[in-house]
Order: sequence, then structure tokens, then C-alpha cells
Amino acid sequence: MKKFCCAILAAFLVSAAVQAADADEHAGHQAMDHSNMDHSNMDHSAHAVTTDSEGRIGYDMKHQMDAALMKELREKVSLYADYSDAQIALSMDQMGPEYAWYVSPPEVRGGEGVLILMHGFREQGDRMFKKSVEPIGNIFPTAMGVGMAMMMSSHIQNGLDALTAKGAKEIVVVPVVSSATNELYRQWQYIFGQKDEAEYATVGRVKTDAKLHFAPPPGGDPLVAEILIDHALEVSTDPANEVVVIASHGPTGAEDNAQEMAVLAKLAKIVKEDGGFSAVYGQTLQDDAPPAIREANVQKLRGLVESAKKDGKKVLVVTNLIGARTIQAKLRSDLKDLDYTFSAKGISQHANFMKWMGETIREELQ
Repeated sequence: MKKFCCAILAAFLVSAAVQAADADEHAGHQAMDHSNMDHSNMDHSAHAVTTDSEGRIGYDMKHQMDAALMKELREKVSLYADYSDAQIALSMDQMGPEYAWYVSPPEVRGGEGVLILMHGFREQGDRMFKKSVEPIGNIFPTAMGVGMAMMMSSHIQNGLDALTAKGAKEIVVVPVVSSATNELYRQWQYIFGQKDEAEYATVGRVKTDAKLHFAPPPGGDPLVAEILIDHALEVSTDPANEVVVIASHGPTGAEDNAQEMAVLAKLAKIVKEDGGFSAVYGQTLQDDAPPAIREANVQKLRGLVESAKKDGKKVLVVTNLIGARTIQAKLRSDLKDLDYTFSAKGISQHANFMKWMGETIREELQ
């Protein structure tokens, strides 16, 4: 049955890739059995869960912002160290709702399901991303868990529950973040029992009798390099005389950042060799780090652009960001007054992103 489903999935991904290209926004690798996990701190049962007219589960659910959770955020997240309770509450509200969205048509049932975890791309972006994954939802019961999970995990539990209600006994969890150094990725790992300590607030862990496969993020996958090549070539005029800079959001910590820079170097090598560019560099911003750290990275980024221009090269800036509306506006400000050409696209807008997702699901189920 698995081989049959995987074969069908491969066929459907052709049409999925086309739909993904239209989307505007957008390391554990082992199977887990959660049937014996301690779930004493679950937080999802405290809410009355509603489903709106679009099928979004818990879309009206509010963040849990008690004093203990806020204190923990201040201790763990440098950005919030000096925030008042009111400022943290405002920040959570500005992130938007955290909710589950069941993707598949009502008639789709099966023993294998897919849960896609994502930061969220705002209301319209979420709709477009949902549209792009519908071909997968036509094969497997599929749901999205949307949100940062900084102070709640109910939306993820609701997504799992929606899948098991459709018969899923084995679920592939697909984390939609650029790399494994991402703090959100580690929070998800905690929620699924892969880490002992929460990256953000200590929210409830999921409870399910289904067998879970927690897939790795795309990271330095060659499919991502192909995306970056295509995005660069779209704004290119003469690759041999152009320098490409891959700008990344980047993690907060120094050790994580070093690992992320290594991933970018791997991608840069492929982009240079296969794209025919004069040179390719990667640079993180560490966008959520203290201002002094971020500013130092901005100066490095500007230095790459200025150095290439002094050498008489045209500069192309691309990103490995998932969506098109994350920190692109900041990047434009960071590079103000410099001469460069920018591709603001996120990697989820490319057909290869759906190809990566499909291959990941297939590998986990085989």
C-alpha cells in the first residue's frame, strides 16, 4: 500500500509544483511512538475549539500569556529580555493567530497522514500555501499547524487530532523552516518529544497514538540550491560577471550561526558551479539577535556588495527565506544606497519546494 501511495504521490507532485510556484509567501530523522509519553502538561484541552467557514481550526484562539510564560520568554529569548508584559502580549498578537487547517477533501481517509508545521505567511499567504499543498492532501489526510508555538501548542495538537480522526495511524511531520539551526524548529522538536527543554516557553507536548516521523528541514538540499540558481538567473544579465549573495535570516546564537553559515557555503558552492556566476557568498543577518550582533552582520553583507562592485561585478542578492514577506523589507533598508539587484522571492514560491516536500514524505514512509 505504501509503495502504491508513494507512486501516486510522485505523479501528483508534477501538478503540485506548478501550483507552488504561484504561492506568494511562504535533526531528528527517526520514527517516534508517543503512546507512552508523559503528557501531564498538555495545554490544548483548556480551549473550546471552533472551526470557521474556511475549515481553520481554532483560528480565533488567543495566545496563553500568563506571567510564568512571559518570564520564561524573557529568560530564553534575548529579544524579549527587557519587554514588559504588555509589550510581549502585543508582539504575540502581531504574529497573528495560531491554528490548524485541515487541507484534504472530506472523503480522503487513510492510515498515512501528513502534518505540515509552518511559521505562517499572513492570511492571504496561508491560503496560497494551502492551495499549493492540496495535491498532497488529495492523497493523504493532510493538515497544517500554523504559528510560532512560542507560548502555545494547541494548534499542533488540533492538527494531529484532525488527521487521526481521518484514520491516520502513521504521520509524517514536515517542518517548513529553512534549516535545523532555526529556533522555531527546536521548539517544534520539544513539542514532539525530541528535545528535553523548550526553546521558547514550556508549552504542552503533543499526545497521539499515531506513529510519527519528524522529517528534517530542507537546509542545504540541492533542490534549494536549484531554487537559488533560478531566482538569481531571473534577475541576471551576465552570470560570468556577476556576484551572488545569499542572504539568510539566521539563528540567534553564535554556534548555531556558524552551522548556518556552513549550510550557506554548501549552497553557495553549488550555485556558483551550476549557475556559472563569478562568485557566490552566503551571509546571515541573525535577525532576532541583539541589535549590535545584527548590525555587525549587516555591515558584512554591505561589505560583500561593496567589494564586488569595486571589482566591477554586478551584484545579485537572493534569499533562502521560506516566504516572500518575512524580512525582505528589512533587507532593502539594510542595503540602502548600494547598487545591487534583488530577488525578493521565498523558496516556497518555486516548484522545487513542493518537490522537496513530496520527496521528504515519500522517504519517511518507505
